[in-house]
Amino acid sequence: MIHTIIVPGVGGSEHAHWQSWLQRQLMSCSRVQQQDWNQPILQDWISAFVNTVRPIQNEIQIVAHSFGCLTTVAALAQHPELNQKIKNLILVAPANPARFGEAGFSRDSQQDYQRYFHQLKIAVPTTLLISENDPWLSFADAKCLAKAWQLNPINLGQVGHINVASGFGAFPEIYDYLISENVLQHINFTDDSKYFFKFAI
Repeated sequence: MIHTIIVPGVGGSEHAHWQSWLQRQLMSCSRVQQQDWNQPILQDWISAFVNTVRPIQNEIQIVAHSFGCLTTVAALAQHPELNQKIKNLILVAPANPARFGEAGFSRDSQQDYQRYFHQLKIAVPTTLLISENDPWLSFADAKCLAKAWQLNPINLGQVGHINVASGFGAFPEIYDYLISENVLQHINFTDDSKYFFKFAI
């Protein structure tokens, strides 16, 4: 069964957020946990990402949002050995790299991350979902980022930052881009007792 890893952005995707909703729907799912959800120090966030991904034995798909998208792309670039485990990457409403720098937010930093992120390459199958009126990444900037990452973005329309504030609690459309959990994968059909037990619970 494929294992799904949720990678939230700043604030950590509260209970009502679609990432938390998705995690409650899936059988094999975990999330990256950050020390401080309001202090987006990229290298610290990458370390937490790597510590979550590395021990997992199953094939993995990643569902990232906002600064979690930036964390994921940078982590996979800095740790290319992880790429072979990643079968699907969904980037939802990335944050603008120009808003962040080495001290967290760009306003507190010597320089921002725009140039850094625009030169990164993504080496895993990836879907990029963007919005026309995202306050964290303008539509023009989203298209520039997609071009830099050599992705054909999927425009969801005027859906804000695709978060609770823009009306996204449940987000069933995300299933269009997920690899389905195959609940029958571990059933041995030659053993009738196992077969009936699985369907009895």
